[in-house]
Amino acid sequence: MQCADVKVPLDYKKPGGKGITVAMAKLPAKGGKPIGSLFINPGGPGESGIDMVSRADKTFSKDVMDKYDIIGFDPRGVGSSTPIDCIDEREMAEVLDSDFDMETEAGRKARKAQARQIAKGCKEKSGELLAHVGTESAARDMDVLRGLVGDEKLNYIGLSYGTQLGGMYADLFPKKVGRMVLDGAANPQQSFLPSTYTQMLSFEKSFERYAERCVKAGNCPLGSSVDAAKKKMRALLDQARVKPFKTSDPNRPLNRSMLHSTVISLLYEDRTWSVFNQAFDQLIRQNDGSLFLKIFDATSSREGDGNKGNRAEAYWAINCADYAQESEADYLKYAKKLKREAPAIGAFSAQDTVAFYMCAELPHHPKSNPGPYRAKGSAPIVVIGTKYDPATPYHWAQALHKTLENSVLLTWEGEGHTAYATAGSCIQSPVDKYLLTGEVPKDGLVCPAEQKQGQGAQKQGQEAQKESVSDRKVSVKDGVLAGKSRPFVR
Repeated sequence: MQCADVKVPLDYKKPGGKGITVAMAKLPAKGGKPIGSLFINPGGPGESGIDMVSRADKTFSKDVMDKYDIIGFDPRGVGSSTPIDCIDEREMAEVLDSDFDMETEAGRKARKAQARQIAKGCKEKSGELLAHVGTESAARDMDVLRGLVGDEKLNYIGLSYGTQLGGMYADLFPKKVGRMVLDGAANPQQSFLPSTYTQMLSFEKSFERYAERCVKAGNCPLGSSVDAAKKKMRALLDQARVKPFKTSDPNRPLNRSMLHSTVISLLYEDRTWSVFNQAFDQLIRQNDGSLFLKIFDATSSREGDGNKGNRAEAYWAINCADYAQESEADYLKYAKKLKREAPAIGAFSAQDTVAFYMCAELPHHPKSNPGPYRAKGSAPIVVIGTKYDPATPYHWAQALHKTLENSVLLTWEGEGHTAYATAGSCIQSPVDKYLLTGEVPKDGLVCPAEQKQGQGAQKQGQEAQKESVSDRKVSVKDGVLAGKSRPFVR
């Protein structure tokens, strides 16, 4: 890879003022002279585009890698760019491990106190950066990067939150949109709490489909029916809150927050559901949460007594910079709805709860939420939705397609978060053709889940077969657990 640091304005309303750094990396086209650059973003917010470039062969076909310079960047506030910094690694580890009963006044008070301390650290360590890490500023950065590599128009693939970043860019610079693919659409039209509420309902439905598969396979540790599995899941979460499960680390039993976070992370890809079975088997039949703890550490970037990177801090800060502040009454209203409507796992994630309470402690609050994105006058944009996406529900892709004035919608009737690299040739071939030639896929294309013959699907399938989870080691290479299965991804 070729790497560069780019200086951009902290505040685009003051372009001659203070500057910050955006880090970018390029994987040059394998076939020699490229047809252009292809910018990528893996989501989050808070994920590293530079990391995604290092795994490009797991996402893109040989033809795309031959013809494009693949360019990833860490958005402002993230990773190798000027980062958001709030608390040290030890404190972050304590936050990730913490568990508060948010149904009680005492639990909410303790979470608020924790969020207040995080916000205090953010203000002390990151100061004025906090007000300028929103999606609009990151999209303006992307236009600077586009200009620096010499492209007249932006060619781009955005996954998950990356669809929000791409949608914002298209709305700001419609005439500069080249070939743009938005896969796993986020929904910026909703404010933070209804968005996360909708997402948790989607995770609940995904858990039901996991339970159905587990039951059909026989000897499911959760029970002999989907209803039994849902009741058992709720009982396990309730038990972990009252008396956390023992693990291989006597100082870190598996509490409710850890279990909830890990269950969500394993729902991101149905390829990891066999890992689910092993973890539940150990938890239920041996009263041992060790495997869940290992997966929790892998998917939350927690390592030992520390925390790798600044993904959580960036996630909190970018959401605070994007969304208008909501009231605690709103929080309680949606929390009650979740408990009633999603009985198995229905609760806000710990990280979303931290974000909500932390934002209230920050001095900057946007007046409105990002979106809707219309991109009037843009070139055709390809939106991809997965019918059973647990993290970005399919109707969000439909909503983005509807608001964009010039887009087509492709649908994969499969499981998992995003489709381009996993759905097979039915999705990948027309998208690759669009990227390579500009030929726009047919609007309304629907691809059945059983069609998984594309190069990306074959590669990922081979990698999935190699994955092994034992009591000694959790393998997280190439994104099978760590790449997509993340509790922070929206």
